[in-house]
Amino acid sequence: MKWLTTIACMLCCMAALSGCEKGLLTIYKIDVQQGNALQAEDVEKIKLGMNQEQVLFVLGSPLIVDSFHPDRWDYVYMLKPGYAPTQRSQLTLVFDRDKVIEMIRHDSDAVSAPTDDSQAAD
Repeated sequence: MKWLTTIACMLCCMAALSGCEKGLLTIYKIDVQQGNALQAEDVEKIKLGMNQEQVLFVLGSPLIVDSFHPDRWDYVYMLKPGYAPTQRSQLTLVFDRDKVIEMIRHDSDAVSAPTDDSQAAD
């Protein structure tokens, strides 16, 4: 009878621990947002020939104003959701004599991010 109790306890422990392999006890990772989150309708309002004050009113201040290229404004946004791939979008505005002369969009849905050991094991 004692051996039956021992086997039953071992089977219960094995059944309980088998759930750990499926990722039930994972570490929570928060969503990290950085930069200027631009709405598509706001970006569509930007037209060639607009001045810098109008752009500031519509989009807000840029994330990057290069001191070597003051006529170039970069609006960069990155979202790193928990265990999902990083999403990145960038809008670059080039000015000449205080007027927008070029708009460059760099959008990527998923940027390859380095994987840590816990993801490599899955």
